[in-house]
Amino acid sequence: MNCTFEWGNVCAYFGIQRIKSSRGETITDRRPFLPTVMNEIKKRRGQTSTSTVENELTAVRSFTKYVDRNLTMADITPQLMRGYERWLLDRGIRPNTSACYLRSLRAVLNRCGQDGSSLFSEVRTGGDTTEKRAADIKTIQKIKEVTLNPDSFLSLARELFLFSIMAMGIPFVDLAHLRKSDIRDGYLIYHRRKTGKRVKVKIEPCMQEIINRHCNHNGPYLFPLLRGNTEKEYHSLLCRYNRALAKLTAITELTLRLTSYTPRHTWASMAYQKGQPLSVISKGLGHSSPVMTQTYLKEMDNTAIEQANRTLLIEFNGRT
Repeated sequence: MNCTFEWGNVCAYFGIQRIKSSRGETITDRRPFLPTVMNEIKKRRGQTSTSTVENELTAVRSFTKYVDRNLTMADITPQLMRGYERWLLDRGIRPNTSACYLRSLRAVLNRCGQDGSSLFSEVRTGGDTTEKRAADIKTIQKIKEVTLNPDSFLSLARELFLFSIMAMGIPFVDLAHLRKSDIRDGYLIYHRRKTGKRVKVKIEPCMQEIINRHCNHNGPYLFPLLRGNTEKEYHSLLCRYNRALAKLTAITELTLRLTSYTPRHTWASMAYQKGQPLSVISKGLGHSSPVMTQTYLKEMDNTAIEQANRTLLIEFNGRT
């Protein structure tokens, strides 16, 4: 029996990760997992969106609950990731949330020099469209008409939700950080925190009414949401906003679950249904590419398609 093993085969058999030394030698990657990935995430602060950093931190916190705190980079294998995925699902974590955690971990590990395509080859990292995200006109009308205490945060959340739709689907992170100085000559002009794209929105009368009602008079921000500019404060605000929207969903007895993402999808879907070209919608959303915009539209129900087909068939059959 031949007992001679190639080092590469041994590493592959036991799932050991390897890196190259400065002299080109293959060595085992024994860097401690937690300090390594946390340092990598720290480097990203200020270079990418707050939400991306928070997603990565959340994923790492979750993963460290599953593994030994003394885990090294060499210990991370496809088998470990498969076990982590099962662990998440067994605890009632939704498949899309699990996939989000795994995508975030893969992104961090890739930046740390690991082979993410291999490590995550046996787990699901893609999201499924499990629910409609865009509100229709009837839903928006119900949200507008429900009676709320005008001095409550719930009422403010409703106003900001509607303002987000009116302002061409402005993301909540950009809405919360809007400054009074972003209003110039009747326009709202800001740069998206995620992509850096400049977005210019004409302030219509319905938008101005909300600004007048809720304008912050005690600081630089347009709305009374933030005091400083810390990630912790914003994350706390985002959670509070989503809780308020969940309560609004329950009060209005909606079948659609309202979240901070809903206004963005709503504006995109409404613009598309009104015949606006993809390039216009993409620019309004501040996307870097129309390809990204298509992800906002792919979940639209078949109503518009069915109507278009019905119109064609009526013409084809010569009916009125």
